[in-house]
Amino acid sequence: METYFYHSLTPIQWLLIIGLVLTFLIDLIYSIFYLRKFKTKNKTYNHSETIPVSIILCAKNQAQYLEKNLPTLLTQDYPEYEIIVVDNGSVDDTEDVLIRLKNLYPTLRSTQIPIDEKFKHNKKLAITIGVKAAKYDQIIHLNPNGFTHNKAWLSNTVAKAQGKLYNAYSNLEYKKGFFYNFLRYDIIKQTIKLASFTSINKLYAGNSFNMSFLKSDFLANKGYAGNAHFEAGYDHILCLDLAQKSDYTFSTNPDSKITIDAKNYFKTWKTINKHYFKSRKYIPFKRKLLLDIEPIVHFLFIVLLILALIKTQLYFSLLALCIAKIFTKGYCFKISTRHLREENLFLSSYVYVLLRPLYKLLFYIQSHIYRKRS
Repeated sequence: METYFYHSLTPIQWLLIIGLVLTFLIDLIYSIFYLRKFKTKNKTYNHSETIPVSIILCAKNQAQYLEKNLPTLLTQDYPEYEIIVVDNGSVDDTEDVLIRLKNLYPTLRSTQIPIDEKFKHNKKLAITIGVKAAKYDQIIHLNPNGFTHNKAWLSNTVAKAQGKLYNAYSNLEYKKGFFYNFLRYDIIKQTIKLASFTSINKLYAGNSFNMSFLKSDFLANKGYAGNAHFEAGYDHILCLDLAQKSDYTFSTNPDSKITIDAKNYFKTWKTINKHYFKSRKYIPFKRKLLLDIEPIVHFLFIVLLILALIKTQLYFSLLALCIAKIFTKGYCFKISTRHLREENLFLSSYVYVLLRPLYKLLFYIQSHIYRKRS
C-alpha cells in the first residue's frame, strides 16, 4: 500500500526533494553561523587604561537633532575627549545651537564649511575636515540624529575600539507601529550579518552611526582618495580600505549601542540601504558571493517548495521541513534579539521575513540603474 512517505517518485520529484533538502541544509549552516556570534553573554567592557578620543559629527540643517542629542554625548563619564561638529553648509539654526552649547560644554568644538554654489561637495569632505581638526588619534564618527542613554557608552566603546577599526550596533528608538518596527527588524538583520562576517575577518561594510577608526590610518589611506566624488561609501568603502591596515571588530553589546532618533525614520532607513547597495561593487567578489548565497538559497527554497507541493504528494514531509526551517530561524533570531535587548520584535519577525526579500530586490535593481547612469 502506497503512502505519502514511501510511494515511488519520478526523477523530477526526486530533484525537487533533493533541492529542498540541500537549500534547507545550507540555510541551516548560515543560521548556526549567525547564532555563534550571539550565543555568548553580554558583558560590560572595562579597561584600566583610557585614551583621549575625538568624536566627529557632520551636520547639515540638523539643528533640532544637535540640540536634543548632543547633551547625551557631552555628559559622558570619560576623562578626556572632545566633540567636533562640522557644520556642512547649514542654513537653519545650527550655528546658534552650537554657540549656545559651546558656552555650556567646553569639550565641544565646531567648524563650518561655507555655502559655495560653484563648489559642490558631499559628506566625505566634511568628515575629512573633522578628522584633520581632531586633536586625538582615536576617532569616533557618529551622526547628529544618534544618541545614547548610557553615560558609560564612551568607556565601553573605547575599551572595545582602542586602536582598531570598529563598528557597533545602532537602531531606531523603540516606537509602536507595524511598518516602523519592520525597519527596526531589517536593521537588526543587517547587524547580525555584519557582526558575524566581521567576526571571521570578512568585513564588508561599516556603520556611520557608530564607527571608530584611527586618524593616522585615515591619513595614511589619503582619506577618500579615489572615491571622493562618489556619494555613498563614507562608511562602507572607508571600512573596506582601513581593514587592510588594521585589526577590526564589531560590538553587539547594547551598552555600546547608539539609538537613532525616530523623526524622519523612513528617510534614514532608506538612505542606509541605498548607500549600502551603491557601495556593493567595492566588496571583494568572494566575500560578496558568501553574502549572496543565503538570500538566493532562501528564494530557491520557496520556489522548490511550491513546485514540490504541486508535483508531489509528500505533504506531511514538506510540512515537517517547513516547521523545522521556521523553528530554526525563529530560535536563532530570538537568541540574537535577546542579546541586543530587542525581544519585542520576535513574534512579528515571522511576518517581516516574508517582506524583506521584496524590498531588497527593489534596492538591488535601483543600484544597478544608478550604476549604469553613473
